[in-house]
Amino acid sequence: MSGRVLGALAGGGVALAAGATWLVLASNHDDNPAATLAFVLTAGLSFVGSGLVALWRRPENRTGILLVAVGYLWFLGALTESGSDWVFTIGIALNSVVFGAFVHLLLAFPWGRLGSRRDVSLVAATYALVIVDGLALLTVDERPAPDCSTCLSTVALTNNETAATAVQLTVTMLSLALLAAILASVGRRFIKSSPALRRVLGPVIATGALTMLVAVAELVADIFSEAVAGAIGVVFVATFATVPLAFLAGILRARLARSAVGELLLKLGAGGASLREALAQALHDPSLDIVYWLPQRGVFVWHDGNPFVDEGGPRTARYVEHDGKRVAALLHDPSLADEPELVDAVAAAAGLWLANEQLQAELRAQYDFLQTIVNTAPSLLMSLDLEGRIANFNTACERASGYDDVEEVRNQYFWDVFIAAEDRDAVRRRFLTDPVHLPSEYENTFVNRRGEELVIAWSTAPLRDEHGDVRNIICGGLDVTERKRRELELQGERDFLDTMADSIPSLIVLTDREGQIVPDGVNLAFRETFGWTMDETTRHSFLEFVHSEDDYAVRMAIAAAANGVARTDLESRWLPREGEPLLVSWAATPISHPSDPKLVLVTGEDATDRKRRESDLRSSEERLRAAIEASPVAIVEYALDDTITRWNPAAERIFGWTAEEVVGGLAKHQPPERATELAELFRRVRNGDIYTGVESRRNRKDGASIDVEISAAPIRDVTGEVISHMALFADITERKLQEEEVRASRSRIVQAADDARRMLERNLHDGAQQRLVALSLSLRLAQTRIGCDPDAAETILGDARDELSLAIEDLRELARGIHPAVLTDRGLEAAVLTLATRSLIPVEVSVPAERLPGAVEAAAYYVVAEALTNVAKYAQASLAHVRVSRDNGRAVVEVADDGVGGASAGAGSGLRGLADRVAALDGTLAIESPPGAGTRIRAELPLSLAQDRNLREQIPIAQDP
Repeated sequence: MSGRVLGALAGGGVALAAGATWLVLASNHDDNPAATLAFVLTAGLSFVGSGLVALWRRPENRTGILLVAVGYLWFLGALTESGSDWVFTIGIALNSVVFGAFVHLLLAFPWGRLGSRRDVSLVAATYALVIVDGLALLTVDERPAPDCSTCLSTVALTNNETAATAVQLTVTMLSLALLAAILASVGRRFIKSSPALRRVLGPVIATGALTMLVAVAELVADIFSEAVAGAIGVVFVATFATVPLAFLAGILRARLARSAVGELLLKLGAGGASLREALAQALHDPSLDIVYWLPQRGVFVWHDGNPFVDEGGPRTARYVEHDGKRVAALLHDPSLADEPELVDAVAAAAGLWLANEQLQAELRAQYDFLQTIVNTAPSLLMSLDLEGRIANFNTACERASGYDDVEEVRNQYFWDVFIAAEDRDAVRRRFLTDPVHLPSEYENTFVNRRGEELVIAWSTAPLRDEHGDVRNIICGGLDVTERKRRELELQGERDFLDTMADSIPSLIVLTDREGQIVPDGVNLAFRETFGWTMDETTRHSFLEFVHSEDDYAVRMAIAAAANGVARTDLESRWLPREGEPLLVSWAATPISHPSDPKLVLVTGEDATDRKRRESDLRSSEERLRAAIEASPVAIVEYALDDTITRWNPAAERIFGWTAEEVVGGLAKHQPPERATELAELFRRVRNGDIYTGVESRRNRKDGASIDVEISAAPIRDVTGEVISHMALFADITERKLQEEEVRASRSRIVQAADDARRMLERNLHDGAQQRLVALSLSLRLAQTRIGCDPDAAETILGDARDELSLAIEDLRELARGIHPAVLTDRGLEAAVLTLATRSLIPVEVSVPAERLPGAVEAAAYYVVAEALTNVAKYAQASLAHVRVSRDNGRAVVEVADDGVGGASAGAGSGLRGLADRVAALDGTLAIESPPGAGTRIRAELPLSLAQDRNLREQIPIAQDP
């Protein structure tokens, strides 16, 4: 920061100090102006002075500005000493703002910036509280200074002691809570800091925290005693003034710490500690690390030569140079950035040692690098002494030797390990008779210790000392066993590949990177499929044989393959010499060629027919899928492990489980007690059987058990192997109930017919038969007397006539019970009215006069008759209603009463008989009879003429008892 700015800030501080001095000395309400002045000047000037020093030393750090701001605001507090009410009021309003700046300084130290949202919130709350405190007190108390009775607030709205006390208590409680939060934040930051940062934070945090604790004590004491609070206030000013002194002490400590550089030099010179430990002690940073710069490789490495990888983290790098060249970097705690002089001095002092360490790290890195290269190289490398013994060798030599214990190779003669037995003498003589060991190359075949035959291409060269004498012979070998074998195989492979290319049905085209077809670049299948000759394709662009609309896609695919990126699953239209373009599925693959490493192999097949078949297959599969989805029966597919792989919507409706709940798992709808049955069915269908119409029971998700009819068939792959099977489930629960009901209905019909015949026999026997027997006897008696006693015979004949009349009446009554004559003669309306007149309770009748089919009229008549009989017997009703109507081709018969209700079709044979009679006509019978609400019987009978048949042979003609 420029000296002009520092001078202006210093002048401002002096001016404020002078103004505060004048206000204190001129005050008429300060009992001890000298003490007050001493406190004001000491605290204010210490903050301003410390801030100026901080700005001079570290102008980029905002801590200096905050220190100066605290000092300035502290001096503004002297406005409360003024005798002017307006100046006094402004002083009260600004008196506490200095504490907001103080908290700001404490939470922003040492970087001068607030580090978290929590700190920002605490600072903002402090500023808000101190401003609101002064303004609130000024508005409710005309004399806010208890030690000055003449100092008046010019903005007071009232002079309410209760309100003033409430404001003070509220502000005190909020201040205590806020101070506790600030202390907690400061303590948490100190605990979480690194050791180096704690060393920087310690003095300032300690004095600041002490000041805030004294402030807390003053606030608490002020509630109980102003005198005690005043005494603590003196202590507060004293501790408050120590905060900038602690900051200055930190700067002085940083200056003094530079003296540790001399001690560092002594330690490094004596060799009593490692370089890293000495630097860590000098910088008071135990987390310090050193990495060394390798200019040849352009990387940093650790002391052992391993590359340094920057993984981030809260550390700062300080580069170190020696003789103008970078040699290392110190990785230190970020808090040392506030002590750059110390770090620079330590780095400069240790530059020579760091340069030496850099050279050692570079040598270690080069050695490790060279050793890694030698051991990872596929070539055989070894060093021989002048007698031909193996001194050193790499990993490739170990593998080629075939020895399990590689140390057995060391000190053996080279020819005993790597030369075939028949060639060893010649190699030994050549080696020992050549004193200069000129570079040479040769190739030999040998069998190693493991019995493997290897071909090695050797190169040798002498290694000389500083006098030019041969010290060692370096042997380099390349295992060419595979290459030799491949050379022999390649020629055969070339011939084989040429023949294979022309014999395979796939289309083959070989192009260069520009898409030009190379000589002999198309196979026989391409020529026969598209009709182009070899000459017509050679040196022509492959794009000439591609449909123009596919030109761009083909060009990009070949370019990608030429750059090493294979392209597969491509489709385009290729042009034959004659006819329509053919759809070809093809791929472009980069290949290496001795003459051109950028060739592209295009392979394809005519996909025209396949695409058509795939389209047909997709259509077929879509139709099958739609049929399965729309099927009214449940379709379930089982894998060979019994898991479910398909579950159609009908299965969801019938069994209740969704596809997501069952697919991939075992059957949930199979009852455990039918496990044996399921295993047998699975065995049959997986053996290739097809079964249909198997009835069984299955479970629903809601726990209900339903009857199903199962059909199943195996699903086979193209080889005929069973890979899964499909099962169809039809819900036959309703059908089974209907069958059961039909069986019960038939049984009841037979029973009713038998009962009707027995009743007819009994009625005839007890009624008309007895009368006819008596009539026969009377006629015989009259016959015997007609000659001798005509009068008696006439009397007997008269009695016989009367008896005959009674017999006829009995027969008519019997016939009416079987089928009422009025129904046949006059129709349903007259028959129902007759029933109504005979009823024991009033009956309202609404029946159309038109005639209905005979079977319908008979069924309707018996519905009404049985219903009115039940009303009379059980309903306890006062009124009944009978209504017959037509509704959409059906006759609707309704009988209702206002009785006690509770009727049920299963409670008696009468209503069951009606249900059977109605069902025989494909009709329905419904009974509504809630207890206490009467009964309503509703029958619906089809009016189709096809149903108007003579039912007397099928339905019992006698009325149900």
